[in-house]
Amino acid sequence: MNITQIVDKIPKEADINPSEYTVGDRLVDINQKYLELIERAVQIGSTEPPSDEEVFSEDFTLTVGSNELARTIIDIPIVRVDFQPNSEGDFERVYDDPTRSINGWWGCEMKFFADEKRIFVEEGKVGTLRVTYARGDVTTFIVSDYDSYDPPSPDWLPETFHALLWIAPAYTMAAYYKTDREKFLELKLARLEQLFITHYSRNSAINQRFETKNEGWLKRDNHR
Repeated sequence: MNITQIVDKIPKEADINPSEYTVGDRLVDINQKYLELIERAVQIGSTEPPSDEEVFSEDFTLTVGSNELARTIIDIPIVRVDFQPNSEGDFERVYDDPTRSINGWWGCEMKFFADEKRIFVEEGKVGTLRVTYARGDVTTFIVSDYDSYDPPSPDWLPETFHALLWIAPAYTMAAYYKTDREKFLELKLARLEQLFITHYSRNSAINQRFETKNEGWLKRDNHR
């Protein structure tokens, strides 16, 4: 489904007047559900990439001493950190820091710590730090997408789950205005959300840490 079809489906299935639920408001709710579903897949630990075209890593230039780095890909878990001394040659793996319970690494005589917005480096050396995330940024939908000659689709989700983007807001609206539709939409939403969980749980791994076999090739431990 494209975004125009999803937006138009909401008032039709909720059986309400479209003027009572504007396109802009529908897009806000669609975007919220879209981000929720993507985050749920990540939290489940799916090894299935959300998007073939996503940018899920970024490089930082380090200087000697302490460094505070602003992430451009924010609010997303970090799965790997690598360091390239003097910004030349191969990247070297940076390992978990046992003195920190979460988001801490050490390597090349440096220590690192990250929160959802920043990365801190102690005893930094000159070089390049590469940070790899569980996923990249998501481009949400705007009103001009709805009016576009070629409306975009929610490509981060398999086609099977596009319907969740209209069922969820339609269910909310039906609960307000059309209680006779509410139960039907509730059951439909529950079935599809359970299928979503099953789908991504099937493609998940207990150990999500990356293993480096050679530069440029990564694989995940993929066992349950």
